[in-house]
Amino acid sequence: MIVSGTRNARLEAIRPVDIHGTIYYDLVYTHSDETQPRQARLGAESLYPGLASGDEVRVSYLMNVATAMERR
Repeated sequence: MIVSGTRNARLEAIRPVDIHGTIYYDLVYTHSDETQPRQARLGAESLYPGLASGDEVRVSYLMNVATAMERR
């Protein structure tokens, strides 16, 4: 479990989701040292502009929940 910190990953898929007029993104990513993909739903304020599948990213965690993603 990741209490707090960041881990490197590769962004595999992005799907925008409209919830009552607010856009969120369902993200599928795989950590560099794992084979099992993970999923997260983040708002645009927690992401970098121009994100794309295949990007190398750094995922921020708090209490084992992804809170932000930035390009490496």
